[in-house]
Amino acid sequence: MGFENSVFPHTSGTAYNHYGQRDIGGYKGGEINTVGADKEVVVNFDGDSLPTKSKIPAGAIVTEIVDFYTGSISAATVGSQDISAANGAVANYVTVSALGDLTIAGPTAGTAVVKYTYIV
Repeated sequence: MGFENSVFPHTSGTAYNHYGQRDIGGYKGGEINTVGADKEVVVNFDGDSLPTKSKIPAGAIVTEIVDFYTGSISAATVGSQDISAANGAVANYVTVSALGDLTIAGPTAGTAVVKYTYIV
């Protein structure tokens, strides 16, 4: 059961529940908090979402780009390094050489999930 943060949420214009402020729409994208070395970044290509600025650290190993999108990826990079070959096969893992912004271009709708391993 949710809890209100305001005595009169209808007059304050902001309603909160137990898990934080309510938001309209689905997951907007960004890094998903995971336990351990395996990490995921979600990039949403729907028109109502802002571009996600996610950084992938140097030394991370990109293992796979999972496709839930319409169209095809024309470019997938971390900084200037191409990561589009990462398809889940060990032979195609890509080690990120420098910290950089994740950029994916091409899809017109849907979501891409970039999976990577990073040990601090």
